[in-house]
Amino acid sequence: MNRRDFIRSLALAGAAVTAAPLLGETFIPFAQAADIPKFSFAHISDLHLDVKGTSTWQHREKSVPLFINALRQIGRLHKLKFVIFGGDQVHAGPRDRDSLSVFQAWTRHLDLPYYILLGNAEVSPIPGVSTMTRESFLMAWRGRGVAPGRSSWSVEPEKGVRIIGFDVTVDGKPYGEASAASLKWLANELDANRKMKLVIIVTHQLLLPTTRGDSNPEGTIWMTKNHAAVRVLLEQYPKVRMVISGHHHASRVETVNGITYVADPAIVTYPCAFRVFTVSSEGIHLRNVGLDEKNIVSKARELLLADPYARLYDPENPQNVLAYSLGLTEQDRETTIPL
Repeated sequence: MNRRDFIRSLALAGAAVTAAPLLGETFIPFAQAADIPKFSFAHISDLHLDVKGTSTWQHREKSVPLFINALRQIGRLHKLKFVIFGGDQVHAGPRDRDSLSVFQAWTRHLDLPYYILLGNAEVSPIPGVSTMTRESFLMAWRGRGVAPGRSSWSVEPEKGVRIIGFDVTVDGKPYGEASAASLKWLANELDANRKMKLVIIVTHQLLLPTTRGDSNPEGTIWMTKNHAAVRVLLEQYPKVRMVISGHHHASRVETVNGITYVADPAIVTYPCAFRVFTVSSEGIHLRNVGLDEKNIVSKARELLLADPYARLYDPENPQNVLAYSLGLTEQDRETTIPL
């Protein structure tokens, strides 16, 4: 199926496509990149597909139409090289197999490569309820970076550029942790790619806190427990310039010791958006793309504001969670960092 037919097929699933709102953009420069070909890719995280699901701060009741709308937006974007699904594609529970079937059916129409990271939802089956396990998902998504027994991966989409999907999930836990074996794998992969001009790491859980609360006991569920050790490893390799993560359902961009850490929003939670990255010799351009299902996005905003999660974020002013999810600072939303 070509791109035009793909867009037409998606349009049949919902209302006519309208212009996607621009939520924010940031430009991250890096050195020694003169020969890097220009290309773009999308990072879509935290779909939490849940057929006949119910909503909390995650608008899972509408997770399927939100997912279809995200694919519709992807179909409108020109010259994407590939897509990364960043984890929590399928929500754990009794309908996980049906939700996986929805994911497989719709992504089958994508006319570009896509790669998969596991999220905590895929590695935390509910005993006696869920029908899928970590290995079930690895089998279903084999060939998309992952494979049975292998949940981390590495690809070279353009000459001189290496994208590493680094799995930090922990079975049965919301937080992440890089095992000794996985750290060794990552070090070997980085050693083997020292001659690359650019290396980008993708994880599900965060390697850098997005807010002070991420360091509190309640907030550590969003973090990779040994994130400091992982960052120390990455900082030994000058060509590692960016880490992209999901999981926290919020937009944040921060550069520490030469590496830019990008936390991306969720499809299933307000602001219902994904991020597009454009790599060129000038740098890496980041742009959030919001979905055009305005009524569903508006309801997602209400759900987020009403949920206890909002009060956990800011007990005195829970409405501040909206700005946090959208991006607290200008840099998170629309800042340009010149080369």
